[in-house]
Amino acid sequence: MYVQSVFVKNYRNLKEQKVALKNGLNVFCGLNAQGKTNFLECLVLSSLGKTPKSDKDKDIINWNEQSATIKTEVVTKTTKSQIEIKLSKGEKKRIATNGMPVAKIGELLGWLNVIYFSPAEIDVIREGPDERRRFMDIDLCQTDKNYFYTLARYNKILNQRNNLLKKENNNKNLAEMLSIWDRQLAKEGAKLFLKRLDFIQKISPVANEIHKHLTSGKESLDIVYQSEMKGTTRQEAEDFLVQKLADTFEKQQKLGFTTSGVHRDDIKFAIDGIDIRKFGSQGQQRTAALSLKLAEVKLLHDTVGEYPVLLLDDVFSEIDETRRKQLLKYTKNIQTIIATPEFDQSLANGISYNLFNVKNGVISDLKSHQQ
Repeated sequence: MYVQSVFVKNYRNLKEQKVALKNGLNVFCGLNAQGKTNFLECLVLSSLGKTPKSDKDKDIINWNEQSATIKTEVVTKTTKSQIEIKLSKGEKKRIATNGMPVAKIGELLGWLNVIYFSPAEIDVIREGPDERRRFMDIDLCQTDKNYFYTLARYNKILNQRNNLLKKENNNKNLAEMLSIWDRQLAKEGAKLFLKRLDFIQKISPVANEIHKHLTSGKESLDIVYQSEMKGTTRQEAEDFLVQKLADTFEKQQKLGFTTSGVHRDDIKFAIDGIDIRKFGSQGQQRTAALSLKLAEVKLLHDTVGEYPVLLLDDVFSEIDETRRKQLLKYTKNIQTIIATPEFDQSLANGISYNLFNVKNGVISDLKSHQQ
């Protein structure tokens, strides 16, 4: 899978233009605030229906304009398709694939798979559990639409259950009222639990191999799924959560929210047995986060049979030269789009690439470098 071209108009500071990309390495250079990151965001938006930071639509349209448009042409082994996104201030965004309107975000997922890495991605390791759950959910939603819809149902049921805990806190029939939702929550939660468990068990050894490659064999990375849920089958996991919710009713009544379920899950990252969220250096955390992203690329390929598009935003400023070269070598056969202030051509080391300059929202194709 690769992006053949992107037409963009009025997305943040980007001027109206069409950018042709190669199926390989594409490097976008320029000073800060010129539009490099905005271009990568266009691809994330085309893939997931939202930006990396889930910005409001009105905030990503050029200040002086009322609307913005992105048209992304995607090529796979068997098809060529177009994703079109239209944003208008005061209106709901409109998305279409091959000219057909997309009614729900779930219908967009899978048309373009991307893996996005920026300096902020270190948050998956050093910030709270919600960042790590978000990481799992984004990956699983791209490869499994059933997961997306299951997650949506789980969150809807969870919100309804929490509303009951808040509004009917003193109701003597609260336990009975909650039990109506408990089985439904457990049914969807069991599906999510088993999918997440399988995902982490698959991605951990892949991330470890990549981490060893990036650190020249000096470190080992282990990723562990942490959930209070138990069970090897859907029924076992479902029954466990139903019982857990019943056993902790008084605690939930006192706190006013649901204290058990997959919405409390977490992931532990350890290098050579040491929890790097608590004790790792920033360099270790960043390299582990990058290893995780590259492992996502491999796992997506193994799952859907196509490599996703890899988006790297200002990644070179955070790693040393040796790891930069190892990174580019690893991504040689994947469409990779890099945004960076400057690019040392010696890093390519035999890899062909297209070089672009970004200035004041205008993207210029400088030249193609054949190695």
